[in-house]
Amino acid sequence: MTALSRKLSAPLAMIALSAVGLLLSVMIILAGEIDQEAERHDRNLVERGLIATTRDIEHAIAPQVVWDEAVRRLDNQFDLAWAKENVAAYLVQQSGFEQVLVLDGEDRMRLAQAEHAVLSPAEGERRVAMLAPLVAKLRRNEQAIRSDSGVAPIGALALHPAQVSAFAKIDDKVYLVTASLVRPDFNHAALRHARAPIVLTAMKLDGPFIEAFADRFLLAGTHLHHGGASEPAYSHLPLRDAAGKVVATLDWSPPHPGQRLLRRMIGPVMGVVCALALATILLARRGRMIAEGLITSEARAKHLALHDGLTGLPNRLLFEERLRQAIDSLDRKRRPMAVLAIDLDRFKAVNDTYGHAAGDELIRKVGERLASVCRGGETVARLGGDEFGVVASDLDANGAAIVAERLLKALCGPMEMSFGVHFVSGSVGVVLVGSEEAHIGAAEAARRADVALYRAKSEGRGRYCFFEDAMDAALKARRALEEDLRTALREGAVRLDYQPQVDAADRVVGVEALARWSHPTRGEIPPDAFIPLAEDCGLSEEMGRYVLKRALEDSVRWRSLQVGINISARQMKRAGFVDELAELLRETGANPRQLALEITEGALLGDGEGVHETVDRLRQVGFSLVLDDFGVGCSSLSYIRRYPIDRIKIDRSFVAPLGHDADSEAVVAAIVRLAKALSLSVMAKGVETLAQREILKAIGCAQAQGFLFSPPVSADAIDALMAQGGRIRPLAEPDAA
Repeated sequence: MTALSRKLSAPLAMIALSAVGLLLSVMIILAGEIDQEAERHDRNLVERGLIATTRDIEHAIAPQVVWDEAVRRLDNQFDLAWAKENVAAYLVQQSGFEQVLVLDGEDRMRLAQAEHAVLSPAEGERRVAMLAPLVAKLRRNEQAIRSDSGVAPIGALALHPAQVSAFAKIDDKVYLVTASLVRPDFNHAALRHARAPIVLTAMKLDGPFIEAFADRFLLAGTHLHHGGASEPAYSHLPLRDAAGKVVATLDWSPPHPGQRLLRRMIGPVMGVVCALALATILLARRGRMIAEGLITSEARAKHLALHDGLTGLPNRLLFEERLRQAIDSLDRKRRPMAVLAIDLDRFKAVNDTYGHAAGDELIRKVGERLASVCRGGETVARLGGDEFGVVASDLDANGAAIVAERLLKALCGPMEMSFGVHFVSGSVGVVLVGSEEAHIGAAEAARRADVALYRAKSEGRGRYCFFEDAMDAALKARRALEEDLRTALREGAVRLDYQPQVDAADRVVGVEALARWSHPTRGEIPPDAFIPLAEDCGLSEEMGRYVLKRALEDSVRWRSLQVGINISARQMKRAGFVDELAELLRETGANPRQLALEITEGALLGDGEGVHETVDRLRQVGFSLVLDDFGVGCSSLSYIRRYPIDRIKIDRSFVAPLGHDADSEAVVAAIVRLAKALSLSVMAKGVETLAQREILKAIGCAQAQGFLFSPPVSADAIDALMAQGGRIRPLAEPDAA
């Protein structure tokens, strides 16, 4: 080291030491100020918390004292038995008060009860005397109330109870005492004495009370200090009686965030300062800027890694971490925790109708609403798409239900969106996890919440469901059935049966293709079970193409018959449906003029340009169009006037009452007349009796389909029927459907 270097090193070392000393001094001062500010914040928080707790207690007492019946029983004519049961016993048992005293208008003790035991008159008078300042304060308030208010009309609701509260020491124990005036609520009873009776209640500030208060406001080391020298390691809030005398102090351990920050930062700061002392001022300054930039970037990167970019809520990663922490802490909690899975109902319709930008806007607003109704101890997160989750600690089943109802209520209101007011609803799945189930882990708890959510959506949406073991079994059975259906479609195990359609002479003129599934172990699965299942699990398109191809292939066998094929609303509205049909016609060699596409009103619902274009193209190809289940929808008449329909099929709900209900006969006759007026053919579905058949013929509906003629049968059976002449003799007593 050269002399110049040594000359430069000494001043630099002095500068470095001075900088270290100055920096440490500043940090110590700042840490002290931070601790003082934190202590002031905690004191304000505790003071407001005691006020809020006092108000909660007063609200719990109010229904028993602001009550017309209480005026009659405590003022008009004192009823000791009633006072014991409806005031003392109720407040002790239901609200947890340790002492209840009832005074008449002259402040004479009429009833004194400590927990479940009635006190002697002497003991009661002694306690009343100890609380005389509080009673006097309430009496002064009573005078002000009476001088400021007139006589309220009968039936008018009393707006505010008259109550005062203060702390008091009774037999070396500290209580929160509330004095409440007995007042009418709807003024059906009036006070007969110059002053109203008073109900005194005392709640002991014991361990459970202090523990609940500390948990609510996140305080550590909370306890009561009954006098003597104050404990310097604790923060204090004096508890005063009605006369202003301190009866005890509420003490808690201050958090000392400044000291913790100082201890955490002193090492890194010393290292940085020492390193900077060996470099030039310029390098030191630049190094500090780089370090600060890295810290900021790391904090931002960590935030982005744990929060959803669209809503700012915790993401799935942070949600799962909070869930694991909550489950790990169950052994220290007295009550279980809950996991709630939330899913928006029909969210896809918003994206499809207004675009993905509108969907993102809706997700943001939903996230804001959910965050606004979640409280301390509850974590709300966006899990992806329109799925949200909530972790709520330390609550029972009733508390979990309240949280679920709060979430649903937050979702159900109108939302002001850029594209207009939108109404949204959601479904909620809830699972409770107690300490005895902590072994299931976070992933299983979330999965159970999803199972309960699935049940809520299947039961009608806009509701919540709690997880039950039976749900899990049912869901697994459904998933197994879904997989079996995939296999059945892949292997061609779903068959098509055909139900004959006859004319007036009972000759077979057509058949309707109906999908049927014989499960290898469960037997026949009804269509109303496996067709919705296909829609739910994304097999509807595959199922539709499968049925179309099989029906077109079979239609080639019966050139003299018209083959009816049911087309769903989803198929009608799917782009490329007509092209798909044209391709199947080329593959199978089927004649489109032999095919009748049976559509319901739902397939035409919305009356959009896309539906019009699809219908026009189908007619151009040569298909006949049949409006199925006519009369069920509220707009069927408008559809047969607007679209080129060839035939209408009268729904079985109108056919079944024929022969028993004159009104049904009149309705069917009107439908037949309407069809003829519009030059449409008409067919009746669900014909099961000869009487129905004769009535239909009499009113002009000759074509029919139903179990009176034949149930759905295989294609081979249709071949045999046509080989025998194609005529069906109606059965006198057909088999049940």
